[in-house]
Amino acid sequence: MKIGPNNIGTPTGTSTQLGGGGQTVFTPPPGMHPMSVLLFGKRPPKPADRRKHPKLAKKLRKLEYVKDQIAEMLGQSHEDLSLDLCEGNNAFISRDGKISLGVELMERHGNDDDLMVALMGHEIGHQPWTWPETIDPRGMTKAKLDAIYREEEAKADRFAGRVLAELGAKPDALCEFLLAHEAFEAVKPSDYYPAEVRAQMIRAAFSKRDRALQLKKRDLYGNVQATIRELR
Repeated sequence: MKIGPNNIGTPTGTSTQLGGGGQTVFTPPPGMHPMSVLLFGKRPPKPADRRKHPKLAKKLRKLEYVKDQIAEMLGQSHEDLSLDLCEGNNAFISRDGKISLGVELMERHGNDDDLMVALMGHEIGHQPWTWPETIDPRGMTKAKLDAIYREEEAKADRFAGRVLAELGAKPDALCEFLLAHEAFEAVKPSDYYPAEVRAQMIRAAFSKRDRALQLKKRDLYGNVQATIRELR
């Protein structure tokens, strides 16, 4: 998720080169899934030692619980996903489900429960273990790569909205966060939707899931009441 300066190299800055005809084409490094490179750059996040950040221990424990709840939503074991710190101000997820949260990100926003739930939902929403092995962006133009990136981020945003509804959190913090960060960008990037569009998608996904959950509760309550009447 792009939420600040990317200290591992941006997809457009380090994962492309000029090919025939002067077009920008994709050149993923050996051993890395192309989508990982598109999202996070050629180099993985640099791990940070938890022991050097004791003030973040409680926040990480809370997020471990959130991680396990989201894993259950996906029908996975809590052991299928892992969580740790990395350097910087961004969040990442690897192909094998390892979530890395930047130390700076945690220090600035770790007390905002709604925002942290949303960020966890967004990263897990990428579900990188489902990315097809056949994806091959080599030779694609930057415009095509940007389109792939936008839709992948939109998928994760929508999932974050559903997670917020499931876990009883609100989407306001994430939407405000995205809008605030975009305000500092001199030029709106082409590789993800504008913040206002992302906020709309998140709120729409949240509202749809929240309505479904409320209807489910009402139905359950009605069925319980009917059962009680039948027993009288």
